[in-house]
Amino acid sequence: MDITWHGHSCFTIKGKKATIVVDPFSDKGFTPEKLKADIVLVSLVGAEKLLPVAGEPVVFDLPGEYEVKEVAMRGIQAWTQPKSGEEKKGEKSAKTTIFLMNFEELRICHLGSIGHTIPDEMIEKIGDVDILFVPAGGNDTLDAKKAHEVIEDIEPRIVIPMNFFAEGEKTSYAGIENLLKLSGSNPERKDVFAIANKAALPQEKTEYVVLNVK
Repeated sequence: MDITWHGHSCFTIKGKKATIVVDPFSDKGFTPEKLKADIVLVSLVGAEKLLPVAGEPVVFDLPGEYEVKEVAMRGIQAWTQPKSGEEKKGEKSAKTTIFLMNFEELRICHLGSIGHTIPDEMIEKIGDVDILFVPAGGNDTLDAKKAHEVIEDIEPRIVIPMNFFAEGEKTSYAGIENLLKLSGSNPERKDVFAIANKAALPQEKTEYVVLNVK
C-alpha cells in the first residue's frame, strides 16, 4: 500500500486492488497533476469545491457503512469545533465525517475536519486503528495539543498528520513542529509512505510519518 499527501486533508491510498482518494478539495493552493481512484471519500460536504478525480469513482460523503472492491468503510459523524468553540465564536459548528477503512488487512482512520477531542463513545466506535490521519494545524481543525490528546486516546500504530502548514498552502494552519515536540518524534519527511502489510507495522510504539506534498 502506498500513501501520498496532496496537501490539506487530501490523500491517495493505493492498494493492489483499489485506490482511494480522500478529500480532493480545490482552492487550497495545491493542484495535484492527476487524481485517479475507485473510491472517493469526502469528509466535509458543501463547504468545499472538489478537484476532478479520474476513473469513475464511487463517492461517499455521509456517515454510513459502505463496501467497494473489498474495501469496507464506515463514516462516523463529528464536528468542526467543540461546543465551547461555538460559544466563543458565535457560530454553529459544521458537520464532518470520520472515515474508517478496512483495507488490505489494515484498519485506517481519517479524522476529516474534526475540531474537537473525541468522547469515549466515539473512541469505542472507532476501535483499533493501524494508521491514523489526524489534523494538527489548528485554525478550523485540531491544534497540536488536541491532536496529541486524540492520538493518545486512539493509540494508533502509525500517525500521519494533515492540515498543517506546507509551502503553497492558502489556509492559515500552524506548522507541524508543535505536534512533533509533544510526541518526542523527529521523523524524516517522505514523498510516499509505503507499507507492505500488517506485519510491517511498528510493534511497541506509535510511529509518526510526515509527508511532503505531492
